[in-house]
Amino acid sequence: MRICLVDDDSTQLDYLKVIIKKWANKYNTNTDINFYQSAEEMLFENNESYPFDMIILDIQMGKINGIQLAKKIRETDKNVIIAFISGMADYVFVGYEVQAIRYILKPIKDEKVYELLDYANTHIGKENKYLILSVSGEKKKINYDDIVYFESMGHYIVLHVENKEYDYKYKMSDLCLELSESEFIRTHRSYVVNLNYIEKITKNECQLINNIKVPLSRNSYKEVNEKFINYYKGKGV
Repeated sequence: MRICLVDDDSTQLDYLKVIIKKWANKYNTNTDINFYQSAEEMLFENNESYPFDMIILDIQMGKINGIQLAKKIRETDKNVIIAFISGMADYVFVGYEVQAIRYILKPIKDEKVYELLDYANTHIGKENKYLILSVSGEKKKINYDDIVYFESMGHYIVLHVENKEYDYKYKMSDLCLELSESEFIRTHRSYVVNLNYIEKITKNECQLINNIKVPLSRNSYKEVNEKFINYYKGKGV
């Protein structure tokens, strides 16, 4: 689980990290903790892309408080789990505006953080899945739902979203394994397509949105056609 902590109190940050590590050891869960001592630092480091499963924010900080930071995050990320910590109960109902799942009052009790982590661990994976890419030295979070198709080019994968593309070093075989339980299907040895973006299938190609066409191999036709039909039947189309 990728967790982000934002609090201008270094003692509080250290305490949260200890609680999270105790929880992770108890349940044998891998955690990657990133921490920042101001909203400004967090925004600068992540540039409107937040590669985390959960973000825990202190409300009372400097120029940009936790509520303002949460609203900024929600401008580009509707799915990341957000929780607040605060020494005051005044902001409890404001949290609903940014779909915060918890509001933990200080002094923090271990069991309250454990409850939050249990909830997050249960719900991560039921929410939109995503990839984390390194683009120009920055981490980029891209939801599966936004990906139209993948294309293999040598040792690289080109990821196509609407009107954008990103390339990263990866094997097509590893990608297919990673996407095996998602709404993606391999149409050709060099192409993996999001079923949600297929508009039509012919004998030798898949026609996607925006008049995009990708090849469909003879060996893949039956499986792709069946999954395409079943996918849209499941959506009631």
